[in-house]
Amino acid sequence: MSVLTNASATIARRGTTASALSAAAAALTIIASLATAEHLLGLAVFALPFVASAALIALAPSGPPARPGAILRAYPAAAATALPITAILGPSEAAVAASVVAAVALMAILRAPHIPAALCAGSIGLTGPGLGYLPHTLIPAVAIVLVAAWVAGRLVPGFEYPLRG
Repeated sequence: MSVLTNASATIARRGTTASALSAAAAALTIIASLATAEHLLGLAVFALPFVASAALIALAPSGPPARPGAILRAYPAAAATALPITAILGPSEAAVAASVVAAVALMAILRAPHIPAALCAGSIGLTGPGLGYLPHTLIPAVAIVLVAAWVAGRLVPGFEYPLRG
């Protein structure tokens, strides 16, 4: 291996390491914000769908699934399909399946490919939280995820989160 090739490999590793650290710091910022809000405010926002959103945003902040517009359309679509389905079927595997399928279809129609929202629909189908889920979990969690991602974009070197889209 030549000195030049060795130097290029070292620079590439540093770039990869810096990107990995930037993504990890962004994910930590968002996840810590969710955990803090849950503990300090008593909101049920520290849940797998929103943690998955943090991971998606951290890994691909400018990708279509991570864009704020997709998130703001996908989560309400998931809840709008899962809550009535679960009210009819009751919390069950059938409600999970029907909720996820309906949420995926609606997200496709809305061009909102935020996959963690499908996890949200499944969670609703499994637990049947009722309409209280909207003000106590969904709305604050989505707001926290987006604001924390924006803050991470301001604070974390090498991480940019486009607030539009």
